[in-house]
Amino acid sequence: MADNAEEFQATETPWRRDPSELTGRLTDWVETAFGQGSIVTNVVAPDNGMSSESCLFDVTLDGVTTQYVARMAPLPHVIPVFESYDIELQAKAMNVVHANTDVPVPEVTHVELDPAVLDTPFLVMKRLPGGAPTDMPPYVFGGWVIDLSDEERELMQRNAVQTLVDLHELRPDNTDLAFLARPDKGESALDQHLGHERGYYEWARGDIHYPLIERTFEWLEANRPTLVNPTVLNWGDARIGNMLWQGPTPTAVLDWEMACLGPAEVDLAWMIFLHAFFQNMAVTYGMPGLPNFMRRADMAALYTEMSGRSVEALEWFEVFAALRFATVSVRTTTRGVAYGQMEAPAEPDDVIMFRGLLEQMLDGTYWDGR
Repeated sequence: MADNAEEFQATETPWRRDPSELTGRLTDWVETAFGQGSIVTNVVAPDNGMSSESCLFDVTLDGVTTQYVARMAPLPHVIPVFESYDIELQAKAMNVVHANTDVPVPEVTHVELDPAVLDTPFLVMKRLPGGAPTDMPPYVFGGWVIDLSDEERELMQRNAVQTLVDLHELRPDNTDLAFLARPDKGESALDQHLGHERGYYEWARGDIHYPLIERTFEWLEANRPTLVNPTVLNWGDARIGNMLWQGPTPTAVLDWEMACLGPAEVDLAWMIFLHAFFQNMAVTYGMPGLPNFMRRADMAALYTEMSGRSVEALEWFEVFAALRFATVSVRTTTRGVAYGQMEAPAEPDDVIMFRGLLEQMLDGTYWDGR
């Protein structure tokens, strides 16, 4: 496994700022935000995540040290993944979840919208314990998730689904979620999801057309489901890599930049597909990965058992998840080319790292044996 893993080239992130650049500016801001005499130490900028920057730091005041994380919107010139990055919306979403559920969401202590501080808006939250399954290289290549016992991974899977079920208890009819609505994108929550993704694609593609993505939009419209389950809070980027864990127990739910309203299946299908994507990578690089982890039938059964609601149109929402991730891939590849990390693909559709999987979805063969 190790030899094959070494062939995998993790994506570097040269657009990130050096911690030394942030330390002095954070020091000045912290003394104002936290109180005179506050001391900043241990500033670290993790080299992970593709849509934003994070900065870990400690603050000592009156002899008490507390660990924090600053979540920064991307700098405009670094070819951001998303057209807009709403720090206030993220903070509101986290605060609503923190106040109304037992889901372990970090406490947001500050929202700073003045770009003069760090050149971009940011929020500060208390740091929670635990570690996240890695994206680069993917956790299916090796590491602590693979090292868990089968029983522990089964518990991890149950806990991941329970997290979604708990989040989805928040609905517009029982919680003020109006700030997550996108009425300019459509009438229903599903209309708004599709309208948002069309707008995102038009922005992301620039002057290039991606035939496979456009065929996927056509497929989604032609096969659009009729839904009866309620609209709920969508985490948006719902995957185990955006959670911190201590063994199979979740300790934090992170990354709320894609939060919105929609069917529960948006989150469930995203969680299923992102693991399928990583598992496909493991097979491509000659590794077994985790073929029995987060299988779609198991995940759907767990969701129904825990929520008491049937899962609707899961295949459709898996295609929708693939579409969303395909458009994200357009932006991450565009940035990689601009920073000299890769050459522009010969065909536009080759920017989609899982092109084969999406083509199988559209021709109906993807679900055979899954």
